[in-house]
Amino acid sequence: MTHLTERGFSTQQAEALIEAVQEIDLSEVATKQDVTLIKHELEKLELRLTLKLGTLTTAGIGVLALLKYFG
Repeated sequence: MTHLTERGFSTQQAEALIEAVQEIDLSEVATKQDVTLIKHELEKLELRLTLKLGTLTTAGIGVLALLKYFG
């Protein structure tokens, strides 16, 4: 509180500010580590989806080729 009163806050203002800050719940705030973890998970998911899309595209081309050949 001394830092606040030295900078012009009244004792009442300083106490109210300290009380308000202490009530802040930071448990749901994402950290940089959380964001980095999510980025890595998204990169892995993107790779999996790209591979699946490539597989489906290849299968589709194969089916079309078979239909043209035998159809």
